Amino acid sequence: MRILLIGAGRIAGEYAKALNARGGVTVEVLSRSAASAEALARTHGLAAAHHGGMDRLAELDLDYDGIIVATPIETLLPYLEHLTGRGARRVLVEKPLCLSSNDLRDFLARHPGAPAMVALNRLYYPSVTALAEILRVEPAILAEFTFGEMVERTLSAGLSPAVLARLGVANSIHVIATAFDLIGLPRTLDSCIEGQGRLDWHPAGAIFTGTGLSETGVPFTYAADWLAGGRWSMAVRTARGLYRMAPMEGLAFVPEDGGPEEMLVVPPSPGGLKPGFPEMLAAWLDATAPDPRAGLPRLLAHMQAIERIMGYADLG
Repeated sequence: MRILLIGAGRIAGEYAKALNARGGVTVEVLSRSAASAEALARTHGLAAAHHGGMDRLAELDLDYDGIIVATPIETLLPYLEHLTGRGARRVLVEKPLCLSSNDLRDFLARHPGAPAMVALNRLYYPSVTALAEILRVEPAILAEFTFGEMVERTLSAGLSPAVLARLGVANSIHVIATAFDLIGLPRTLDSCIEGQGRLDWHPAGAIFTGTGLSETGVPFTYAADWLAGGRWSMAVRTARGLYRMAPMEGLAFVPEDGGPEEMLVVPPSPGGLKPGFPEMLAAWLDATAPDPRAGLPRLLAHMQAIERIMGYADLG
């Protein structure tokens, strides 16, 4: 199985590690610069290193079994546009693909059958999979989630002003999409946004709270205060008790009868493969079509919900 990995940054390295661990694949890398492509190929023992970005991609034969796009956010959609136009048959593209639901809607109008899957790796966490299986037997009664952001780390990541201004789409999508994947997309959503102007890089606001009812009938609440930092978490209550992912990599259960907390999924130790990557790659490579949970139509629905939560709808 031949894979083309477009991009040679930190996240591309995570893909290279996970693909090597999976085995049975030959990986080539394409980057803008020769130095970055060759460095990634050398570090991970990749089969070939190409450089020249989009210009070089236009020269390559796309007879690959899969193509991964792991480039800066602003370039994800142009790469997918190119690949789709040339008939690439299996593409995994980094989230969020683009920063506006309007842009994604326009792309889908031009390419309704684009064979792309979005790399929302948290959907494939063992903790999330375990909770999804539990909720098939124990229906959710109530859910809540938080999506605090570590602002100092975010600002030091070298993100462009356009990406920072829509950080909810660019990054918080991980926890928000996971929550709505588990309980269903919002049927109703009442959002409250405060702190406009408190963060010059995120003019839409700084404090986000809200309530709603999912399409499966689950009431939910959410909160995030970007002035105070915080982490990501989710909790779901069933008739048996409370299931909590905090951090998202783990799953704990507190029985309704007040018994001791039980760890159902222990968060992995640092230093291994990026959580969710092996399972996400399996869902991508072993299926004949993109997983609908991470397909482009589902991404559009998540982005529209996030724009309402974050107050982006009127920002262009």
